[in-house]
Amino acid sequence: MSLSPRARIHLDHITANWRTIAACTPGSEPGAVVKANAYGHGAGRVARALRDAGCRTFFVAYVEEGLALREAVGADPDIFVFNGAGRDDRAAVGAARLVPVINSLPALSEWLAGEEQAPYAVHIDTGMNRLGIRPDDVPALVEAARRAPPVHVMSHLVDSDQPDHPLNARQCEQFARLSAPFEGARKSLANTGGCYLGGAYGMDVTRPGIGLYGGGPVPPAHVTLLPGMTLEAPILTVQHVQAGEAAGYGAEWTFDTPRRLATVALGYGDGFPRSASNRGYASLGGHRCPIVGRVSMDLITIDVTTAGPLAKPGAFAQFIGPEVPLEDQAKRAGTVGYELVTGLGHRVRRIYE
Repeated sequence: MSLSPRARIHLDHITANWRTIAACTPGSEPGAVVKANAYGHGAGRVARALRDAGCRTFFVAYVEEGLALREAVGADPDIFVFNGAGRDDRAAVGAARLVPVINSLPALSEWLAGEEQAPYAVHIDTGMNRLGIRPDDVPALVEAARRAPPVHVMSHLVDSDQPDHPLNARQCEQFARLSAPFEGARKSLANTGGCYLGGAYGMDVTRPGIGLYGGGPVPPAHVTLLPGMTLEAPILTVQHVQAGEAAGYGAEWTFDTPRRLATVALGYGDGFPRSASNRGYASLGGHRCPIVGRVSMDLITIDVTTAGPLAKPGAFAQFIGPEVPLEDQAKRAGTVGYELVTGLGHRVRRIYE
């Protein structure tokens, strides 16, 4: 038996989540965001499962991600590259039929100056002030793109995790207006939270990301998501401690009563955040086991007093999964689910189910 942490990747859950989120925007094509190695779940395996479930449009951040994804999913699906493509990437992008997203007028000029005109998409900024062509520059964009229009136009919602935020409707209206001149292009606005808003937000193509993996903003009552992964760590040792003893570096946690502790093989060297020290928890058969003391590089100590005989060397404690919701664990660590799953390193074995 391996004594390293493992992430059991539930491909059936991910495809089920994709279908569930798609039902929020009937009439729109559901795409899938698989950047950052499919949010730590394994882009190749996840994308193939989604392709087999019917997904035909994928989104990544970097050209290198797109090239690897093309090898994984074959020739048919569309693959968009959010961060665009540099001049030196052009040949590889064309050969792999990737579609770069143009985020500025200079980048558009450079792309259109190529000897062979290849498909591209455009990002219009409607409030994020991060990437994208600003609204004031859209007339220049329309003129510059007249001889070779984009195949896809997108924007990105700022506050879709707050469904009642007035900026959502403002962005939706602004994007519909600014993208109207590109009559032949498909339009895309909705991330996971935008999909939950439904209606006009769906447009032609949606871009669910974190929701595919069971995380992100709280979904509406009629939407039930399943965990995309179960993160587990094996128990290495179990011991009893007395009142007055402490756990971990710095003796930050001192026990008021006798307790039973387990040390598990997981730490910040695996990408589990140190900020979960004395705040996060694991689960053993439904028994909540708090993290006591600091998360160290390779080890975490948990209080297994209530877990009884379930706490024994070789047993696996759950740190993300059905008994430990991703966003709950992330909140306790002072972060978000995105960071927790994308940060899991190569020492965490991925097991596909």
